[in-house]
Amino acid sequence: MKNGRPARSFGYGGWTADQPEVVASLSKAVTAVCIARLIDAGRLSFTSPLGQLLTKDFETLGEPVDPRFKTITIEQLLTHRSGLGRDSGRDPNTATGMTDLFVGVLEQKLAAAPGGAMSYSNIGYLTLGMVVEAVTGTKYEDHCRRTVLEPLGIAGTIEPTNKPGAPVGGWMISANDYARFVQVFAPGATLLGPTSRAWLAGRIAASGYGLGINIRRGATGPIFWHEGKMGTPPVGSYFIEFDNGWTVMLLYQGVVGGDASQDLARRVAAAAGRG
Repeated sequence: MKNGRPARSFGYGGWTADQPEVVASLSKAVTAVCIARLIDAGRLSFTSPLGQLLTKDFETLGEPVDPRFKTITIEQLLTHRSGLGRDSGRDPNTATGMTDLFVGVLEQKLAAAPGGAMSYSNIGYLTLGMVVEAVTGTKYEDHCRRTVLEPLGIAGTIEPTNKPGAPVGGWMISANDYARFVQVFAPGATLLGPTSRAWLAGRIAASGYGLGINIRRGATGPIFWHEGKMGTPPVGSYFIEFDNGWTVMLLYQGVVGGDASQDLARRVAAAAGRG
């Protein structure tokens, strides 16, 4: 896309850019924007602690093993500074649902104190999905589809085998639609309200991790990006929204990492005039 408008799409090996596929960890941005909309509606805040938000879950599922869990805030979950480890103590392939996977989170000690250094945490975003359900009384998938995707005219479903980890990596969205979705972060976009946009502006100024996306300052504005990968069957995803108006979104079979992942990013940047 260029300046928020479709520019060109490509399909290879039987895939098309209009074909919904698992976007893996790019699902985190959908979860984060869903949370941001609840904040803009005044139903929670960036500083709300889990002890306040998940009281009924603790009554039903049991108290967290680590009492510090209740002090974790929404902002710390969004920015991967919650102190939580990377993954649940339960296997997402055998979990019966999101709640079952979350019980494995409650059974773990925190890896670090909340508010410390950034450490990428899948279960932090799983916890945000539980917050959505606790605050709205609605299933995560239904609420986030209704308040995030449908207002943008975007179709999205949760891949059936990924339902337990839906907020982390379960969304199926086409490349064309995901490129449209990430325009919510562009200047002038209106889906995010004043409170969340002001918070995001602070993240842009500092660079780091924001609403399910990496952020850094470019020569003429912010640059947003994220990559994702999942294992069975292996799929990969990558998007970047440059400061020159170009957005590139890729979905592919297979998983790249290390040097290959860096090479992919360099080639995309060169093609968009930022190499």
